[in-house]
Amino acid sequence: MSNKIQIDLVAVTFRLRRCWFSMTSGKQLHLNHRILDPLNPLGFTLIELIAVMAIIGILAATVLSRINFGSLSYQTSVNGAAYMVASDIRYAQEFAMANRTTQGLTFNSNSSSYTFSKSSSFNPSGQLPPIAGSPTGVTIGNNFQVTFNSLGEPITGGGGSVSVSGGGQSRTITVVNYTGKVNIN
Repeated sequence: MSNKIQIDLVAVTFRLRRCWFSMTSGKQLHLNHRILDPLNPLGFTLIELIAVMAIIGILAATVLSRINFGSLSYQTSVNGAAYMVASDIRYAQEFAMANRTTQGLTFNSNSSSYTFSKSSSFNPSGQLPPIAGSPTGVTIGNNFQVTFNSLGEPITGGGGSVSVSGGGQSRTITVVNYTGKVNIN
């Protein structure tokens, strides 16, 4: 028993001397029963960081809900529809070349869909995407028909174009004569 008390007294005395030495050097000490380390006044606690992140999250949620993304939504939907139509025209051209046949697309004005001339289970849907918050969605602006031969050349519709529009935004998809290259303007 006496050895344990004597060892504890030695440890306490050592800690007190270390504490007195640290106090005279001007640094604050964190008195822990295990170690004596100086406090770091520049750090943050985990609770403080979580509280700040929660406040920033709440502010971001309220601010973002008040921003009107309407025109950006229209522009994005029209751009997406234009790229989808261009992709489907390229698909029809590649389908004609791969199967050594003719393949075409028919676009009707004021419609939100278009049809392939030869039906295949591999054909895309031909349905333009809707615009969030708009009852009309993206529509085709003019009548247009393009047909490709087995070499990928446009038989009909070469040099022509089709436009898609919605929400005051518009994009034009043109098919170059002779080559069938598709451009979006």
